[in-house]
Amino acid sequence: MADTRQLLIVEDIAALRQALAERAAVVFGVLQPAQAGTLATARAWLRDHRRVDQPLIALIDLGLPDGSGIELIGELSADSQASCIVTTIFEDDGTVMRALGAGAQGYLLKGEDIGAIEERLRGLERGEVAVSPQIARLLLARLRNPPAVQPEIDIALTHRETDVLRAIGRGLTIAEAAHALEIGAHTVGTHVKNIYRKLNIASRAEAAIEASKRGLV
Repeated sequence: MADTRQLLIVEDIAALRQALAERAAVVFGVLQPAQAGTLATARAWLRDHRRVDQPLIALIDLGLPDGSGIELIGELSADSQASCIVTTIFEDDGTVMRALGAGAQGYLLKGEDIGAIEERLRGLERGEVAVSPQIARLLLARLRNPPAVQPEIDIALTHRETDVLRAIGRGLTIAEAAHALEIGAHTVGTHVKNIYRKLNIASRAEAAIEASKRGLV
């Protein structure tokens, strides 16, 4: 029976988004897959159309115009009915591990033929894990040669960066943080970029964890 699940495709390249939507709709039996080209559009769809009584499959690109798809994955990790599959060009170790750590349950590379991507999605229906071969090799290599544990270093933030991190930890948007701190939204955005760079993080979910670790929330 069709439409027993919801399907969301988050991809900023329109032609690829449509191709993924068409292939995934057939695989998962969804007549009307939702499509979003930005984080904001995806969040708006989730807010207005997410049905908690239905499983959700979300194919999520990481390099979006208004942020990283890892943020959305982290937000959906609280939804026990949601399964997030990364579709991206990024195959570096750090990005892969951040996405999986945020809650991604699969990792597909857009460099693969669309038919190969469709077949890996079909594997989900057979209980398989949807990962591209390059990612499988990367994960196996990490298992064989785990990275050495590095001592945790307390990276210093400026006073204002600490204020901004506290605001993120409280769940404030950039506009809300700017209003609370009585500074411009552009300035807050600059502080957020500096915080992400200093702490080597890529999402609001990771920033919230850092705020908690530092006792800011």
